[in-house]
Amino acid sequence: MNAQKLLDQILPILSTVKEDAVKLQKILTFLEEEIYEEPDEPDEPEVPAKYEKAVKDIADGLNAGFTCYLNLDTGESDDVPPGMDFDPEEMEEMEDELPDGIEFKYPGWEHRMVFEPLESNESFRIMRGFTETLEDVKLQNRLTNALNNRKPFANFKFVIDNSEYRQDWFDFKQRYLERYVKELLSLELQKEESMIYREEINGFYDDDGNKIDHESVPVPGLCVICKSRYVEDWDENLLCLMNRHDQQNEKDFICGAFEKM
Repeated sequence: MNAQKLLDQILPILSTVKEDAVKLQKILTFLEEEIYEEPDEPDEPEVPAKYEKAVKDIADGLNAGFTCYLNLDTGESDDVPPGMDFDPEEMEEMEDELPDGIEFKYPGWEHRMVFEPLESNESFRIMRGFTETLEDVKLQNRLTNALNNRKPFANFKFVIDNSEYRQDWFDFKQRYLERYVKELLSLELQKEESMIYREEINGFYDDDGNKIDHESVPVPGLCVICKSRYVEDWDENLLCLMNRHDQQNEKDFICGAFEKM
């Protein structure tokens, strides 16, 4: 008998005892002891050792509401306070205008990754997750009420700061943020590895088998004002590159896929 048919037989039986707390408790106890298995925690993403310190530092920075940058080449990190998270190019231009004692490294990093401050819904998710882990039912109920009413962030903080679980909350949030940073970093590294692999396997070569440097292929004026040039699609960009390369010595550049921005 398949699972759906079995479920169709079980549910009517449960409905006959839905008002009987004693029998429901027996069913719950049986399910918890004999049937139910706690789902395994997903494995924490692994990142290269050179990023381990940066993961902790970035988690601290995000906890403080900073925008954080990571140098993917060296593993260094840089925190930018709220209100100063300008575009890297803008930051280079206004370097002399920064207050004394403030100096940012990230504008000079060519190979960098940015971690934006958490959205309020993500912060709320962390608080909700911590609340659900508590075995102290009284505190759990107080925190649930705080989260379900006005000013949830302020009320949650007030309850936690005046409880014996304050450090537990800090530790939980730190672990969450470190995992969050690792997940984003792991995705970025996988993406770059995939791009490198595709570049090596599907790179652009001339008729003699020599690999062509993308930067050496001229970009006609028509391409500069074409929508396709600014689309982050590897296959589309390769087709454009092939077209430019084939016509690089022609007087007039022609492209049937041209679409003005």
